[in-house]
Amino acid sequence: MAALAASAVPLAAWRREAALAAAAAAGACALFFRDPVRRPPEERSLLYAPADGTVIGVDRIERPWFLERPAWRIGIFLSVLDVHVNRSPADARIVHQRDLGGGFAPALDFRRSHGNRRREIALETERGPLVVVQVSGFLARRIVGWVQVGERVEAGQKLGMICFGSRTDLIVPLDAGEPSVVKGRHVVASQTPIARWL
Repeated sequence: MAALAASAVPLAAWRREAALAAAAAAGACALFFRDPVRRPPEERSLLYAPADGTVIGVDRIERPWFLERPAWRIGIFLSVLDVHVNRSPADARIVHQRDLGGGFAPALDFRRSHGNRRREIALETERGPLVVVQVSGFLARRIVGWVQVGERVEAGQKLGMICFGSRTDLIVPLDAGEPSVVKGRHVVASQTPIARWL
């Protein structure tokens, strides 16, 4: 990012268009990698969005990894304009995580993106288990993790980020919680409640 910005100066002496392109690329990277300060959520009866973006689906899945019982899946699509830092939806302990897949299908499509590169993070809370899934998209090529198994996290604490367009799912057991958002809603990580504990 800094290198792109710095390159704009010597490029201006050679060609103005090249300097403008370098400056624009630096600006785009700064926009994408921004990490705004967020106040931690206070209401512990709610589960908060793990990512900024648009809810693209609220559906039921039968036997998700780790939970092994029927659960709600709330999928959030992160465009390149959204903040890509993922956050914990609740106070929890990281009890397991795994990396899977290697594909890069569009993250908007649940079925086609099932084989995409993804990281599944199992969380144990006082009210029950949850899973956060970071799914790479068509442009995304890297998932960065900032937490380890055994670590305790607070609601709103950063878990990691997915680079350049992606999807983040929150999976909640049917017998533990229920969604409070609908498809099409834009949400903000650690600020927008998307489910409530039963």
